[in-house]
Amino acid sequence: MFRTLLCTAGALLSAVTAAVYLNFSVRVMPELGRLAPATGIARMQGFNRAAVQAPFMICFFGAAVASAILLLRVLRGDRDAIDAVAALGGVAYLAGFLLTIAYNVPLDDRLATLERGSGGDAFWRHYLTHWTRANSIRAGLSAVSALSLSAATLLGATGD
Repeated sequence: MFRTLLCTAGALLSAVTAAVYLNFSVRVMPELGRLAPATGIARMQGFNRAAVQAPFMICFFGAAVASAILLLRVLRGDRDAIDAVAALGGVAYLAGFLLTIAYNVPLDDRLATLERGSGGDAFWRHYLTHWTRANSIRAGLSAVSALSLSAATLLGATGD
């Protein structure tokens, strides 16, 4: 029962996270790229400030906690097929989580230091390309996690 609850929660939270990332990659970032650099920078800085609030943070960290627990179950010896599917989902989500911390957040931090009209055009072009590419990878990893954890939920629904 505990595994099923973790898989269900992890699937839902990683699916929401994937949807947010996907929306940014396919809608928000291309639109920001069409704006004047100073305007795009200011809007993205606003999005980054807004992201660090409870609704997204619950999804972002909640999926990571569920993923880590599911992975630890396998590492400690629970290794049936359902645990393997759940661990795959956990690894996928945690890979995106680490990408966020190691790559996207440092780019966001650098963007946050730019002041309106400071001539950050070159960095903005770099940011648009590289942040969006990494964000798309995070979306894919979160989607793989959601699918794997959903499959583990369904496989484990009859017995845990």
